[in-house]
Amino acid sequence: METQQIIGVFLILVVIGLYAYWIYSTKKQTGVKAQEKGGVQVFDITVKGVYSPNVIKAKIGEPIKINFTRQEDSECSRYVVFSDFNIRKELPENETITIELKPSKVGKYSFTCDMGMYQGTLIVE
Repeated sequence: METQQIIGVFLILVVIGLYAYWIYSTKKQTGVKAQEKGGVQVFDITVKGVYSPNVIKAKIGEPIKINFTRQEDSECSRYVVFSDFNIRKELPENETITIELKPSKVGKYSFTCDMGMYQGTLIVE
């Protein structure tokens, strides 16, 4: 094999490896931990094409405040829905809307837009 072919194969393998690592790292649901403010767990989520962060991790037994700031005018992201808590709130563009929760049990709770295209997870431990 010529040197150029070896280098080409090596570069292809590096690209495949980086892609596999990216897939693996985006699938993990490690979650962003809350900022503690006066006994309240606070999360800030930006809505722009997706929920960012889309996985948040909270401790059971402590109140939770999730601040959503919608930075787009997409009709799909107009509402956020926490179906497990019977919550549906409008997210006006460029405003911060706070949702307050106090889950009573450990688990994974999803939050979505009305159409389910924007998805996030609240992990309570």
